[in-house]
Amino acid sequence: MTEQPISFADVVRDLSQRSSRALSSQLAVRSPALRHFLTDIFEAPAGSDGALLADPVFEATFGWRLARETMTELAESDTLSRRLVDAMDRPPSDCADYRFGGDWHPYEHQLQCWRLLAREPAQSVLVTSGTGSGKTECFLVPILDQFARECAARGRLSGVRALFLYPLNALINSQRERLRAWSSAFGGDIRFCLYNGETPDTLPAHKLRNSSPAEQRTRQDLRGDPAPILVTNATMLEYMLVRDADAPIIARSQGTLRWIVLDEAHTYIGSRAAEMALLIRRVLHRFGVEPRDVRFVATSATLGGRDEQGALHRFLCDVSGAPPPSVHVVAGARVIPDLPAATHAEPLDIGDLRALSPEERFSRLCANREARRLRSLFASSPNVATLSDVRRMLRLDTSVDGLLRLIDLCTTARRGDDVFLPLRGHLFCRTQAGLWACANPACPHGLGGEWAFGAVHTVPRD
Repeated sequence: MTEQPISFADVVRDLSQRSSRALSSQLAVRSPALRHFLTDIFEAPAGSDGALLADPVFEATFGWRLARETMTELAESDTLSRRLVDAMDRPPSDCADYRFGGDWHPYEHQLQCWRLLAREPAQSVLVTSGTGSGKTECFLVPILDQFARECAARGRLSGVRALFLYPLNALINSQRERLRAWSSAFGGDIRFCLYNGETPDTLPAHKLRNSSPAEQRTRQDLRGDPAPILVTNATMLEYMLVRDADAPIIARSQGTLRWIVLDEAHTYIGSRAAEMALLIRRVLHRFGVEPRDVRFVATSATLGGRDEQGALHRFLCDVSGAPPPSVHVVAGARVIPDLPAATHAEPLDIGDLRALSPEERFSRLCANREARRLRSLFASSPNVATLSDVRRMLRLDTSVDGLLRLIDLCTTARRGDDVFLPLRGHLFCRTQAGLWACANPACPHGLGGEWAFGAVHTVPRD
C-alpha cells in the first residue's frame, strides 16, 4: 500500500474548521447571527484578520551538506576518540534509533563545531540551523569526546563538568535515550543526570535494579557523587545555587565545570536574556571557574543573514561573558540540487499538474518560470517563507486554498530521489481572549437579525 503524502491544503482547511468549531462549542453562542458571524471570521483564510489560523510558514527541507570524512576516518585521524565512535556505532539494543554509524558522514556544520570546540584555549560556538539538522550532536559529541579522553587517563569522572540548560522539561527528558545510548559503553565512567522538578529524592531498590549505570536517577545520588553531565533548566539551577540540600553538588564540583550549553537560544530575549546572563555569572562564581576556561554552546533554530549572525554573536558574548574572538557562529548549509535546464516554457495549470505522475509533474514544473521562481525563494537563505511571501512573489490571482494546492503539487513532484520542492510546514493557531461588541443597537455595522447590539470585534476597541 502506497503511503499518501500529507496535503498542506487539507491540513490547513481541517485545522481551521476544527479549531473554529471547538471554540464556538466552548463559547456556547446562542445567537444565530453571532454564531454565523464568528464562523465566517474564525474560518477565514489563514492569515486573514480574525482568522484562528495564522499565516502558514514553510521551511525548505533540502538535505544538509555532508562532510567528506566518515566517523571512522575521524577516529583514525584522532579528531574523535575511537572509543566514542565505537560507542555511537554500537549503542544498546533498546537505543538502536540513536545509532550514529562509523561509516556515516556527519554534517559539515557538525564537524566544524567539533573542530572549533576541541581547540585550546577554550572556544565557544552558537549553532544556528533548521529543524532536523543535528544541532544536539554539535555539542554532545565534543563533550563526550573530551570526557572519553579524560576517562582513558583518569578513570571514572566525578563532579559536574557540563551543564545543559533547556527551557522545557519535555526537552530535558528528550535527551535521556540519546545520552544513555552513547555513554552506556563507558560502564558508568561517564554519567548524566536529568535534574528537574520531577527528579525523586530516592527510589526503591527494585526500581533502580535495571537502571543504566550511565544515569543518576535520584537527587540523593547526584548530591553524593555528581555526574559529569547535568541536564536541567534555569529554575532548578537557581534553586541549586541557594538550596542547602544541593550544596554538596557545588562543593564536589569546584573547579570542574568546563561546558555550559544553552538550548533554544532564540527564546532568550529582553529581560530573560539579562536574567540568564546574571545566572551564568553566578554559576561560574559558585563553581569556582573563569569564563575563559568554559566552553559555551548555544543552539538556535533561527536562520538569517549576516546582520542576524552578528546579533547572535553579540548575544552569546553578552550572555556568557566569553571574549568575542573566542566566540563563533556556525550555520548549517543546505544542498540544493540543480534543476534540468528548461527547454521551453510550460503554463502553470493546477488542474493539469494534478493529473500528471510525480515524474511528469517534475518535468512540467522545471519548465515553468513561476515554479522555478517559487523554488528559488526557498533555495536561498534563510530557506523560510510565509504563504503571503509566496503570494507576493508569484502574483497569482488564486485563493489561499489554490496556492496551498500548488505547493502540494511542488512537494510531490519528484525525479528519482530529488523532490522539486521539499517543504516542512509550521502552522500556528492563535487563542481568542474574548469578544467585544458595540453597545449601540443603532450601530450601522451590527449583525442584523435578532442581534440587539452593534458591531462585534475580536480585539478590544474604544
